[in-house]
Amino acid sequence: MNTGIPKNVTNGFTLIELLVVIVLIGLLASIGLTTVGSGNQGRALNNEVNRLHAVLRMASEEAIYSNSEIGIRFESDAYSFLVYDEEESSWVDAPQRFLRSHTFPEWLVVEWRREDEFRLPDQSSSSDSSGKIDEEDSKEPDLVMLSSGEITPFVIGFSLDNDSDSLLEIKTDEQGDIILPHVLEQNS
Repeated sequence: MNTGIPKNVTNGFTLIELLVVIVLIGLLASIGLTTVGSGNQGRALNNEVNRLHAVLRMASEEAIYSNSEIGIRFESDAYSFLVYDEEESSWVDAPQRFLRSHTFPEWLVVEWRREDEFRLPDQSSSSDSSGKIDEEDSKEPDLVMLSSGEITPFVIGFSLDNDSDSLLEIKTDEQGDIILPHVLEQNS
């Protein structure tokens, strides 16, 4: 009995059709990852700026509440906080957990400047009898937050390693407040 339907016809996809679909999905996934990947550094840059801004504001408030002088020291790839020890007349590492040192990501470019030099009264470098300055005692902060609420005027700029248009800043304004100018511009 002949039903008129050939026996070799199957319902399904050929190997070529499956390979084409897999290649198209791979291309779309790679385009999607490339697009999302470039935004990750921008978001991470914004997060680093917001993190340092928040920590600087907390350090400024801590200086007032604890009646101590707090300094921040910048290195090429990190920053750390110091507290002025009046008994020793020197800067020591900050004991507060939120003031621990932080390392910047390798793709982040950080530049900072201050408007004036600052020294505490009676501050001098410690030296031994040979006149050499002791490394541990000679820690000097780059920026200082005083217990009176005053802050060394500064500007800290952050940008991506390969993108000069990505500059974000933290700075002090005329009243001595620590601000994010790019956020103020967005809000106005």
